[in-house]
Amino acid sequence: MTDQKNPRYEKPSKGVMKDFIRSFLMPTLFGKSLVLYFGINYSLHPDEGYGYGLIAAVVFTFCSLAAFAWKYRNHEEL
Repeated sequence: MTDQKNPRYEKPSKGVMKDFIRSFLMPTLFGKSLVLYFGINYSLHPDEGYGYGLIAAVVFTFCSLAAFAWKYRNHEEL
C-alpha cells in the first residue's frame, strides 16, 4: 500500500517546510560565517582575542544545530 492510499497519510504543509528551512539553514549559514570570520582573523592575529570569538562561534553553531535536532526529534519524515 502506498503512502497516498494510506488513510493516515497527511500531505506536509508548506509552513512546515519553511520552518525546516529557516531552522536549519539560517543558523548554519550564520554560524559558519562567524566561524570563518573569527577563524581567519585568529590565524592572522593570534594575540588579539579572536580566539574567544572563534570558540563562541563554534559553540553557537553547535547549540543552534542541537536546538534544531531537539525541536524536530519526534517529527515524522516529510
